[in-house]
Amino acid sequence: MTQERILSLKVGGIIGGVSWHSTKQLYEYINARVAEEKGGHNCAKLVLINVNLQDILDAPDADAKGAVIVDAAICAEKAGADFIALGSNGLHQYAERVEKAIRIPFIHIADVTADAITAAGYQTVGLLGVKETMEQGFYKDRLAKRGLRVLIPEQPERDFINTVLFEETGVGIVKESSKQAFYRIAGQLAQNGAECIILGCTEIEMLMKQEETNIPLFDTTALYAEKIAQLCCSDQ
Repeated sequence: MTQERILSLKVGGIIGGVSWHSTKQLYEYINARVAEEKGGHNCAKLVLINVNLQDILDAPDADAKGAVIVDAAICAEKAGADFIALGSNGLHQYAERVEKAIRIPFIHIADVTADAITAAGYQTVGLLGVKETMEQGFYKDRLAKRGLRVLIPEQPERDFINTVLFEETGVGIVKESSKQAFYRIAGQLAQNGAECIILGCTEIEMLMKQEETNIPLFDTTALYAEKIAQLCCSDQ
């Protein structure tokens, strides 16, 4: 392998472990795309800081939770990362703190998702994710600034989704009953006007697949991995 080939790959900084199940999928997607793009024995050059999700869940307040993510980003930057990506939609509520703490670019998963949706010509989207993602402005407002109208499920469905993502997929459990419930909720959003559905938690791809529904799905894990792979392969 030549020195030129080595230097052609940028170093991606990935904050993972939130959960590690989705981080594994993100890691596989990124490397597969880099190998496809570069050929040969190429894979992605990554700094993976795998944070302990339990530390975040046990943190007493938002400042403490955000500090876990910020510390991970700083570690990745010091380790040589050229940019930072955060493998969790919900934890992007701390994105602004991360951006202020580092000197390298931060890649926002909602921006990547919005780009894909607008390129496909959709304007009204249904958003599934943990409660913070569905209810707070850090994600919905970012999508709205890109011209997207965002619909979310009703409160009981939001509570159910949140429970599944933390108590099932977050620990690697996939139940058929939960899968079918997610499809029903997506169908309700479509009946209410959603032209497509954002899988706004990196674990939802464990439950929902495009080949199993006629509703267009935008898998944030796959979209984010594609963007990270592009940046790793970029000469810019």
